[in-house]
Amino acid sequence: MKRILIVILLTAFITGLFLLFDKCSNDQTLKPDKTQLIQSEKQVSTIDNHYQKTIASLQKRSDSLEGELKQTQYKLKVAKLKLEQSKFDVVTLAKKDTAGESEVQKLSDCDSLKAQVLAFANLVDSTQTEYEKDVSKLNNLLAIKDSQIVVCNNSYSQLKSITDENLQREQKLTEDLNTAYKQQRKNRIQNKFLAAGFLILSGLTTTLLINARK
Repeated sequence: MKRILIVILLTAFITGLFLLFDKCSNDQTLKPDKTQLIQSEKQVSTIDNHYQKTIASLQKRSDSLEGELKQTQYKLKVAKLKLEQSKFDVVTLAKKDTAGESEVQKLSDCDSLKAQVLAFANLVDSTQTEYEKDVSKLNNLLAIKDSQIVVCNNSYSQLKSITDENLQREQKLTEDLNTAYKQQRKNRIQNKFLAAGFLILSGLTTTLLINARK
């Protein structure tokens, strides 16, 4: 009987001490998924590289078009000045008083007027052509700016999606950590109660042993 009580005493005492000082039982270590983080970083890097290359290409094309546009606008300005001068020459010849001039002079003036009219018509066509080029280049520039906006929006949407996913994973990890912490705290309290119970049991066993020896 004494041997049984001694075994119970030792078992209860050791178990109580173990439960009392066991701080690592049921610990759960939760860490971010490194693989997922690395994958997210690669996705962000890929999106950024594509964005930088696309924007650089569009900007290069935009700069080239702006240079061409300046040249076209300069040509258009020159053409307008020539057009105004030609218009003035035509009007001057048309209003010229031919009274008292010889037939030869009148024919010469008529030929000059025809030539001025033809030159004026050519300048009108030239000005119209330069104007159309100007409008075309402006439309191309506008299309490039629209493409840049699309690229920016797409990159922003992709990066926002990755960021939202990471935030959701972080929130889930935080919730799991809180749950694990509460469970650990609950387990430790239970262990302390059990330890107290075993220590009490060992005390009772000790008392029984002392009484048995009397």
